[in-house]
Amino acid sequence: MRRVILGWGGGGAYPRGVVARSLLTRSHTPRWHVGVFRGRHGAPQAVQEPLFDIDLRPERRYYRQILQALTAVMLGGDQLQAEIAVSRVLGVIWSSDPARDGSVEEVFGRGLIEHAKQQGGQVVAANLLRVLAAVATVREVREAAQEASAVRSAPPSGWGLAVGAVTVGRCWVAEDAFGDHATVLCEFSYGAASASPRHGLVVHVDRIAQGAAVDVMLVDDVDAAELELRLGAEHASDEFRRVEPGWAGALLEQALARTDLLRDTPVGPGYAALRAVAMARVRALPSSHVALTNDPASAPRPREAIAAEFLHTVELSATLSSVPLASVAQVTGMLLDFAVRIDPRDLLRISPGRVEAFLLDWLPAASRASAESGPVPPEEVAAVVRAWANWAARQGGTPLLTRDALARAVDELLAAYLAPEPTEFDAAPLPA
Repeated sequence: MRRVILGWGGGGAYPRGVVARSLLTRSHTPRWHVGVFRGRHGAPQAVQEPLFDIDLRPERRYYRQILQALTAVMLGGDQLQAEIAVSRVLGVIWSSDPARDGSVEEVFGRGLIEHAKQQGGQVVAANLLRVLAAVATVREVREAAQEASAVRSAPPSGWGLAVGAVTVGRCWVAEDAFGDHATVLCEFSYGAASASPRHGLVVHVDRIAQGAAVDVMLVDDVDAAELELRLGAEHASDEFRRVEPGWAGALLEQALARTDLLRDTPVGPGYAALRAVAMARVRALPSSHVALTNDPASAPRPREAIAAEFLHTVELSATLSSVPLASVAQVTGMLLDFAVRIDPRDLLRISPGRVEAFLLDWLPAASRASAESGPVPPEEVAAVVRAWANWAARQGGTPLLTRDALARAVDELLAAYLAPEPTEFDAAPLPA
């Protein structure tokens, strides 16, 4: 029997005066330590504050509890708050399903709709159907909620406009110098953007995690969030630009889908709660067929040619004179295998985040898989990785200042990689 927890904090998910602190302001941890695979620097998993325990079963008592918990917000005048409240409920169901294939969400959504249909002319039940028709994450659930609303005499909702009927405003993106992370901000409003309160959707996309969305936030001060993205100290070296809403929609649709597809992707603490609202806002963005990447005119270079060129460069230089050529070839093969998984269109792209992901996540598994070749000593691995990072940055046309930052970051990561793990004896205090 599956157990889930339904609940939300007393402060709500959309307090007034909030800016995008968790996404637009970073800690002192290096940027390449944020959201990298499942390593020690990964983002925390989604957490919900418990209100009461419920069983994920189609029981009348179960859905009655949910309806009672949503009564106040469904009778309120803020339809955005109603969307957020239902989104938090759906987020609990999503985070409780390890498959993330939508089957549990569909069963839950249909059960909630059937219970709401049995409540006669209650405003709460009617408004819940309206919200589910707008923000449910599964298309079949949205259609079922829409049909249920259409066949019953629904009382007035108390909302000026139809729930989910938002006007799309401006969109921006900030991308770090290495192309590892992108933060997308899109503006929405109920009614005309010039005359209605605006809210913004902020989504952080981790391209090291194959372009998955790893954090979501709503902001009510869009101008402050845009200013922080454009001029904030944590984004001083980022590329900031305004983008077409269709381009943002294509990127975010792909990123949200990949979070479900890559089930081990770590997400921020607010992701699950706001996932349904984020998906609803992305559906409101215009459709676009704009390419999300700058595809080269010609096919990408084959990995064999890249490896041969790198090995030839190594043979002509003294950088790796102390490392056996067999070790260089073995580590180079693992680096290219990793690059194929991350971005097969650009095998020479290099960044601190990719180096860290390679050392922490890919290298141990690749070393076990190639055990018959014998392990490469850590000092030799570090030498090859350093040489590869410098060579790939030059070959890829990385700007000089960015290459300097890359070299410093790689040196720091390799120093941590070579440092011995502290033992219990080392950590024990000396006797007095």
